[in-house]
Amino acid sequence: MRKAGRELKDELVLVGRWATYLQAQKLGNRALPSLDIDFTALKENFRAIEKHLLASNFVPIGFRYIKYYHETLDGRLREISLEESKKIPPHELRELFLDILWDEKISSMSFAHPYVEAIFEKELYDEIDGINVAFPEVILSMKFLIEKNKYRGQKQLKDLVDIYVLVLAPEELDFEVFELLYSREKFGLDWVIRYFRENEEFLASVVHGLGMMFDREEFLLVVDELKENLKR
Repeated sequence: MRKAGRELKDELVLVGRWATYLQAQKLGNRALPSLDIDFTALKENFRAIEKHLLASNFVPIGFRYIKYYHETLDGRLREISLEESKKIPPHELRELFLDILWDEKISSMSFAHPYVEAIFEKELYDEIDGINVAFPEVILSMKFLIEKNKYRGQKQLKDLVDIYVLVLAPEELDFEVFELLYSREKFGLDWVIRYFRENEEFLASVVHGLGMMFDREEFLLVVDELKENLKR
């Protein structure tokens, strides 16, 4: 993640769970790490990005890129090529997935996202550890769109944790960023409140595990405030 993010700093912005993780660290909080890496990029930079990823042993498969590792007996991971991966026993093979959301579809299997153009146009990101990382408001807005993809499931539980961590970060959220992204593609918040209430006990246990205080009232207050702000 750090290698690709730094070497393609002008072409990529980190989003998803790793973006939450780095933003939380910056704000003095903790968050869940991820097995996958998610970036946003502009279609105009596709060739430069793919050339770099291919040179870095990433293999394009469908809509994503995969890098293979061999886990040795001492627990270390050794980067290997696609050809080498075919000779490794499945229980010793590890895969790193890198997904890119584009401003426009690159192919029939790629994914375009309505917020990508604004992320680059308005520079809605911070530089953290040499990587461009989307603002918390951007990460949240992208997660709020999950409703359109059916929010139930293990992935959405993890997204709910990310939402909680960023909503209750010590730094105030910028509602103008939410308004900008909302104008590009509307998202709903009722599902967040409903899903929060349905999984409150689970969320509280995870939040405590991250070393954070669980504050039900404050979380709902901020989400309600955002809802009211977007109605204006």
